[in-house]
Amino acid sequence: MMKRSTFGIAMRMLFAKKQRLILTCIGIGVSFGLIIAIGSLYISMEHSVQKTIDKKYGTFDLMVGYSPTNGTSEKKLLEKEEIHKLRNLDGVIDSGIAIIFPELATDRYDYEARNKDAINYAAIESNELTQNFYGFTTTLNPDEMVITEEVAKRWEVKQGDSKEFSMNNDIVLRKTVAEIIPEYTSGSAVILNIDAIREAYSLGEVANTVYLDLADGISDKAIEATIRSEIDPDMDISLQSQDNGVIKQRIMFRVISIGLGSILLLVSILFLSSSFKLMLLGRIRELSTFRMVGASRRVIYKMVMMEAAVLNVFGIVLGVGIGIVFCSISTKFIDSMMGFPLNNLAIDLRLIASIAVLGWLTLTLSVMRIAVTAAADAPLVAVRHSEQQGLSRLNAWCAGILFVIGCLILVLAWLGIIGSNVRLLFTLIGGLLAAGGCILGTGYLIPIVSSISGWFFRKLAIAEAYYAVKQFVALRRQNSFIVMLLASIVTAFIAIPTFIENFNRANEEQVMREHITPIVIEKKRDVMSSSVVKKVRQVKGVDQALPMGSFHAVLLGDMDYERADQNWLKRNSNSPEYFKKGTPLYNTYGYQWLGVAQTDLKLMRQMGLLKVDYKELSSGIVIQPEYARHMGIGLGDTVFLQRTRLGERLEQYELPVSGVTELNFTTEETLGLVDHHNPKVLWIEGDNNNSSKEISARKIYVQVSEGTDITSVRIALQKLLEDDPLIKVTDLDSELLRIAEQSREQYTILWAVMVIFVIVGIVGIMNTLGATFHAHRREYAILRAIHLTTAKLRSVMIVQGLLYAITSIVIGILSGGWIIIGLFTGTDEFNGWTISWYTIVLPIIVVGVITLLISFLYARQIGLNSITEELKVE
Repeated sequence: MMKRSTFGIAMRMLFAKKQRLILTCIGIGVSFGLIIAIGSLYISMEHSVQKTIDKKYGTFDLMVGYSPTNGTSEKKLLEKEEIHKLRNLDGVIDSGIAIIFPELATDRYDYEARNKDAINYAAIESNELTQNFYGFTTTLNPDEMVITEEVAKRWEVKQGDSKEFSMNNDIVLRKTVAEIIPEYTSGSAVILNIDAIREAYSLGEVANTVYLDLADGISDKAIEATIRSEIDPDMDISLQSQDNGVIKQRIMFRVISIGLGSILLLVSILFLSSSFKLMLLGRIRELSTFRMVGASRRVIYKMVMMEAAVLNVFGIVLGVGIGIVFCSISTKFIDSMMGFPLNNLAIDLRLIASIAVLGWLTLTLSVMRIAVTAAADAPLVAVRHSEQQGLSRLNAWCAGILFVIGCLILVLAWLGIIGSNVRLLFTLIGGLLAAGGCILGTGYLIPIVSSISGWFFRKLAIAEAYYAVKQFVALRRQNSFIVMLLASIVTAFIAIPTFIENFNRANEEQVMREHITPIVIEKKRDVMSSSVVKKVRQVKGVDQALPMGSFHAVLLGDMDYERADQNWLKRNSNSPEYFKKGTPLYNTYGYQWLGVAQTDLKLMRQMGLLKVDYKELSSGIVIQPEYARHMGIGLGDTVFLQRTRLGERLEQYELPVSGVTELNFTTEETLGLVDHHNPKVLWIEGDNNNSSKEISARKIYVQVSEGTDITSVRIALQKLLEDDPLIKVTDLDSELLRIAEQSREQYTILWAVMVIFVIVGIVGIMNTLGATFHAHRREYAILRAIHLTTAKLRSVMIVQGLLYAITSIVIGILSGGWIIIGLFTGTDEFNGWTISWYTIVLPIIVVGVITLLISFLYARQIGLNSITEELKVE
């Protein structure tokens, strides 16, 4: 009977305060919804990122074998026994084999023939692992081949056709096209059956590459160590987890999940905390009264836990629906803005159950903490403590530690101590920690902001502001949760749009850099012949056409690095990622490599694209000022470019520095230009070009005659070059228009995400302010009974609302600023980032207007009731 009566009393008291019940359920529901969305998005994003990595880099964990381009005279192959050992290592669940570049691996290599057709050949074992990596679906039989679209166009074949060809001008092969796939790696590729190549070249059961897929929980580094200790210590082993592309993908995932997830999680926790605190503020009087009339602690605990259980059920049901909506909106944002499609998004029942249990425990423990206070103290003491408790020292220490650690991380990043690969991740974490410190320190910032705001209000002759400010400061522990919630929303309003806006601006600047002339012609993944340049120059309206070759990595020869910037050398001392460990050039450093392209330097200067006056311009190399400063090189100094081939160092060529100037088409300081007429640099385009002075153009920069319509010229060039689908003709205006359209679409998705924060903000402000005003309706009634008129009471409540808004905006701007600093100091892609005024004005308007509106509505509602009615409100 006692259990039933206790439950009945608890439910009667819970449902008797419908307004408080509704506000609390909304707060708990939104909190659960946000936490469910965060958890579901994180899990789905992790799966999607892994799928993206698998699609681009393969589903294997290790690539093992002997590189055919290692520069040694002996082209080693894996024998049958070695392949068997590799495929049967403990922990390997799937594998595939291949002979990459068979013409290299078999020493039947004709360098001139290879450069002439520029096709990459691969002979593979046709199974699911290799098919996924190479991007085709058909089962590859010995008499078949898979080719890329470019090869199909060059050979003029389609699926089902047969074609005779030779990889190196000796053995002629005849294969049927089984499948045509999009551009693979370099754009031109032919994939063959490994058994057919073994038979044609009498190789036996050999390979030079084995792909290994490991079981979950098996360390790829442990497998690597086993291979080196038991099979061959000099074997080339590539770990997918160590690939720079994979690392960048995962770092970007972490940046997104940590950045967006931290803001949402902070809002969720603050929403939950503020909901609990405001509910408990109303409960303390009831619990104290029960205690005063003789209720035992046991009865109070039972009532509290029963109410918590019912509230939790309501919150979970509401939270699941809200979580699904938030997941849907956030999915579209991440897919469109960040390139991670979340097609496998699902609500995990175990995640919901975990959140429900933790939420129930948090709610119960929070309520029981207040119940302990009410049971131990006299009722009036408990009431006073619930409303005017001092700030927690633990909270102050946490805020200070977070802020200091965040600033320390940012300083380490600025000093270059943190590596560039993970700098963005660390600076984002640093910014988030500093922002979290600001938000957690809200209670200590409230008196400062209130003092300044109160002085301003009193200057406007609002005498009632004195009471509002005093009450706001006196209840700062309670008010801190409200302010922190609103400040977090303001932070999101500032940080996310600022990042997206600068992201779009960086894209526009990139387009403008690429279009140093009104029209640019570029061939994707390949080069254009000299005849294309001649045809372009003959088009009506074309004034000049400047061909520019591809940038090639060139090794610096004998250099005096003592005069270089030692800090810059240290930051660029990593080994180039395109060399495998153990190859001759692996021990070189990043600062020893320079990207060099051939062009017509005199024509470039004539077109106004190169601002140098050196007389012997064509005889040397043009470098950029920043690179010259870092390397300690000046105009007229000598540099040595060392020719390399298949990983070997060959002869050096001495070149004077004939120009030090900005190259407006790039932000990479290590790129330089040489003249294609200079016989000392013809080897840059390949050995087959040693006797040719024509440029194999990757890009053609086109200047239009004065008075000619650019669009008309672009259309004429597109029509001229339409037979080659890989050639793209663009002009600055059309590209900027394309970027603008993309930006509008991206901002549409952005505002969809902002809707979440608008909803959270509106619900949060209504919930917290409403509950706060409702909890103090008796105090307002007493003030009216003493001397305060309805109009003056309205002024007091409006000032209180303004104090919430002003304090939240100030703290939100500070926190958002730290997050923005963390984002933009972690990458060099955003040069001169800016913050638009609307990103600051918008949250000020939203928070200010809503707080004023809610304050006015509650003031009006309270003013319409009599003093006696208000004194009876619970």
